[in-house]
Amino acid sequence: MTNRQAIRERQKRRKRQQRMTTMLIISGAALIIAAIFMMPTIRDTLTPVAEFVQPELNPRPMSQANAMGDPNAPVVIEEFSDFGCGHCGTFALEAGEEIVAQYVATGKVYFIYSSAGSILGHPNTPIAAEAAYCAGDQNKFWEYHDIVFANQTALFANLNAKIDKTLSAFAEALGMDVADFETCMDRGKYSDQVQQDGVEARQAGINSTPSFVINGKLVVGNLPFEQFQTEIEAALAAAGQ
Repeated sequence: MTNRQAIRERQKRRKRQQRMTTMLIISGAALIIAAIFMMPTIRDTLTPVAEFVQPELNPRPMSQANAMGDPNAPVVIEEFSDFGCGHCGTFALEAGEEIVAQYVATGKVYFIYSSAGSILGHPNTPIAAEAAYCAGDQNKFWEYHDIVFANQTALFANLNAKIDKTLSAFAEALGMDVADFETCMDRGKYSDQVQQDGVEARQAGINSTPSFVINGKLVVGNLPFEQFQTEIEAALAAAGQ
């Protein structure tokens, strides 16, 4: 091999080495960038679910998905609610329970829970509503409703919190098929329903929660049971009951 040929060979080897070095640098940079983007996902995956409250679950008479009671009852109450709303949680624990005991269980009221979509503006409350509707596919809507309200602070205090794992943990705690629940959530089965809830709430003149439509009449706020009782009795009388 002549000197000129040897020089050319060295130049070729040098260029190959430079190309390999460049490729290694690019690959390494790509891996670093990918790792940076994946870090939040990895952190979320590895972060355990915090302990949560498991409330006493009260039976709902004739429950069917997000409704309970006799569909042919003379009075229909539709509640527009938000899982992040403190007054909604208080209603569920107080006046709501009395309405169930005195009017739903006796066949006088058919009660429907609807979300209010994104009226209150919290990014996680529509997600929680979707989760409750998914739980309804396994006839666990009301149990899920109760466990979400029992853990409002943990779920909604931080606007940026990722709550998917906690919602799945609720499903597991309630004895649900978690795989089916997560499939329902991943596919966004009820995302359109939650958006439609918001549309219907606005059409009904609702801009705060909880609000109720009692046989077509709008009643707003977490009122004492006695005021709901007055409205229900008036609706019963109007229906000839």
